[in-house]
Amino acid sequence: MNNITRGDFGRAASKKRKKRTCLIILCLICVAVVIFMSPLFNVKHISVSGIKQLSEEYVINASGIKSGAHLAGISFSGAEESLNKTAYISDAKVSYRFPSTVEITIDEKMPVVYYAFADGYVGINEDGIVTDIVQTMEKKLPVAKGITLSNYSIGKVPDIEGAKSGQIETLTTVAGTLYDLEMSEIISSIDVSEISNITLKTAQGLTIKCGDTTELSYKFSMLKEVVSRADYNGVVDISTPGQATYEMT
Repeated sequence: MNNITRGDFGRAASKKRKKRTCLIILCLICVAVVIFMSPLFNVKHISVSGIKQLSEEYVINASGIKSGAHLAGISFSGAEESLNKTAYISDAKVSYRFPSTVEITIDEKMPVVYYAFADGYVGINEDGIVTDIVQTMEKKLPVAKGITLSNYSIGKVPDIEGAKSGQIETLTTVAGTLYDLEMSEIISSIDVSEISNITLKTAQGLTIKCGDTTELSYKFSMLKEVVSRADYNGVVDISTPGQATYEMT
């Protein structure tokens, strides 16, 4: 006759508890999978933040995410990659907010200056990268003068024929500062033939001598006040920080 000890009962009870625990965990996993695959996790809302000029529709379409799609079928890294490949978006982040919202956050890399050529315009952003090549400008921006682009393609820094050191950096610094101060529509052209003697023109014909890029934001803040009072055919000299002179022509 086999002897059954108290230890045998303990081991049997322990095995039953383990089986019961495993069964409970399995059931919970099944329930979680069923819930996750349910319409509860279909995308109902797509929010976009960080846009200044782009439309929400453009960003959402560029991400490839569709309203009504199930969360399980969305590649967040793939959506970020698609967004970062566009001409106007950088540093895209795509995340999920329970239960049914996808959040897209972007930094725009919009053009701040255009270069005119025979058939249209080449857009250049603050990083000196070509953003677009268009026949007409959708928004008024300054046109670059004093340089000649010899080669350009979207997503790359253009080659400048006979470029002088610092020309593209000077151009984008000036254009970017105007853009940040919301003065881009005031200025029709930026001449960087000589980077120590930058010259701007307004659409009405006012000439602005800027000198170099020293204290550029301060110079342009003063310019904003002067332009509203100056005669359109005159010359404004803001090349010396803290001083602004105006001469009628």
